[in-house]
Amino acid sequence: MKTLNIGKDFSLDPSGRFYTDGEGSGEEFREDCLKNLIESLEPNEKLQIILDDGVEAYGSSFLVEGFAGMVKHGYITSDNLLDKLEVQFTDQDFEFYKNKIIEYISQAKFNSQVYKTTK
Repeated sequence: MKTLNIGKDFSLDPSGRFYTDGEGSGEEFREDCLKNLIESLEPNEKLQIILDDGVEAYGSSFLVEGFAGMVKHGYITSDNLLDKLEVQFTDQDFEFYKNKIIEYISQAKFNSQVYKTTK
């Protein structure tokens, strides 16, 4: 199992939807981090996502773009992405964000949007 600690491996302040919103955006997370890790997994391997190590909170725009964007842009289906992710936290307040990630991924329509970078 591979691990992605968002606070240590990506940003202590993940926020915004697009690269143009500044460092730590959902688009940056998806394109420069999550996509590569998901693609590197073995067929039955999971990616452990640690949500709360140094991160105070997440905005919906970050979560939608970062996680559901994987599905919307045709990188992976909702079911396959949910199967690959194991979302972890120690602070019970972060259960809300885990549930939102699952909700946004589940509601995303596969390959429904052509990806155009905002870099």
